[in-house]
Amino acid sequence: MSAAAVLVALAAAIAFGWSTALMHHGASGADDGVGYLRLLRHVVTQWRWLLGMAASLLGLGLHVVALHLGSLSLVQPLVVTGLFFSLVFRDALDHQWPSRRTLTWGAITAAGLALFLTAAGSTDGVPAPDDGHAAVLIGVGLALTATFVWASVRFRPWAGLLMGTAAGIVFGLVAGSIKAATEAWSAGEVLSSWPAYAVCVLGPLGFLLNQRAYNRTRLPDYLPMLNMVNPLVSLVFGIVVYAERPPGDLASVTAEVIGLGAVLLGIFFLARTDEPTPAAAPREVDHVK
Repeated sequence: MSAAAVLVALAAAIAFGWSTALMHHGASGADDGVGYLRLLRHVVTQWRWLLGMAASLLGLGLHVVALHLGSLSLVQPLVVTGLFFSLVFRDALDHQWPSRRTLTWGAITAAGLALFLTAAGSTDGVPAPDDGHAAVLIGVGLALTATFVWASVRFRPWAGLLMGTAAGIVFGLVAGSIKAATEAWSAGEVLSSWPAYAVCVLGPLGFLLNQRAYNRTRLPDYLPMLNMVNPLVSLVFGIVVYAERPPGDLASVTAEVIGLGAVLLGIFFLARTDEPTPAAAPREVDHVK
């Protein structure tokens, strides 16, 4: 396990947490159901959204470094813990303390993460991606994404869950493609191989899905599946494209699985934390006023 990859991935999670809170705060002010172009015209006039974009770019840079330093199966479970930070930061923007539910599931996530990192070893895998397997996986992922986006329009009550699943697939593929792009860069083949072009397509697609979901759904409806599907797709990418396998004895692997399960369970229920309603009495935070 690379300590540097762990630290950089956690820094990326904090940056992504700020980004999610700020960009959701900015995008939620647009009229419901507006098109992509009108939504973009609205958000680029919001300073919080622009600050969130800067945090997102910082998080992306840190994420790229982490993926270059460590395996997909190590980095992605760390990065998705940015959900906890996004909820805490959003509460700060709303001038209130995090709820007991947020703190409880945040503690469970942290405990699972500690177990996962303690048990994790150096994941075995090949240094170069299998191009054929990557093409099939990305093609299947895009087909599933299109299906879930279509279903989110057709079945509006389930839009948050469906959009979260679609975005989770895309961002899981983005993570795998970024790792492949860093390997291509190291080999001096970044312009002559597929990973960089895949990132150029999948990255903007994930960005647009995020902005659409921020406008059409509530965070507790959208984030659970996004943060469950993202690391799972990344794990599949690592297994299929990089032949990543957990090393160690049965006890270590079992501890890794339990720790990862606790992380995914924690972020799922963190994402189900209800946003404050007008009837709720906010608990003021003096230093945020």
